[in-house]
Amino acid sequence: MIADLNPDAASATAAEIEANGGIAIPCKVDVADEASVKALFAAVDAKFGGVDILINNAAHRSKAEFFEMSVEQWDQMQDVTLRGTFLCCREAITRMKAKGGGGSIVNISSVGALRPTLWGVNAHYDAAKAGVDSITRSLASEFAADGIRVNSILPGGMASEGGKNISATFKIRGPIVGAGRVPMGRMAAPIEVAQSVFFLASPAASYVTGQIIAADGGFTVS
Repeated sequence: MIADLNPDAASATAAEIEANGGIAIPCKVDVADEASVKALFAAVDAKFGGVDILINNAAHRSKAEFFEMSVEQWDQMQDVTLRGTFLCCREAITRMKAKGGGGSIVNISSVGALRPTLWGVNAHYDAAKAGVDSITRSLASEFAADGIRVNSILPGGMASEGGKNISATFKIRGPIVGAGRVPMGRMAAPIEVAQSVFFLASPAASYVTGQIIAADGGFTVS
């Protein structure tokens, strides 16, 4: 199930998966809205009979100087990033426990949870991602006995269209997570982060839970 606030984006992703032999259903969802999330998981139940893997990857694009940041901007970031993670985890874990057999949740966090990335415009984002890592650890501890694993991936700078546009769009008072700050000397290709997610979601990581793993080319140790 491909959930996105933008139905066209969800459909495009689903079409790409199906073109490569997979099965995917697009679904318009607002992860900050409880009723919308419940409807999503009801649709998953109807089509697939439950859920085994959840990837929380919803993102809210908003940058603002700290003293210019409105309460609305702060709340929107927390609603999508942190509340959305909570709501989706709650629905998924409810089903995983009822079905038995465990499950895997991978939350997409950010190196911003550990170190400032966009100085001066990203305090709300970094705070929300730190919250995602905290709930990751809490849920991993609480539901380990049920065989439910919960981990976070922290991507660094991405060689994606969004990543390329950041420095040109926003006023930055310090260095960003660019290739110059990464020991490996380059930004990540999206597939490199996706492979880390795949590992955590798969049986290959059956003894891994509660971990906060940076896929950042060494940025967090530089």
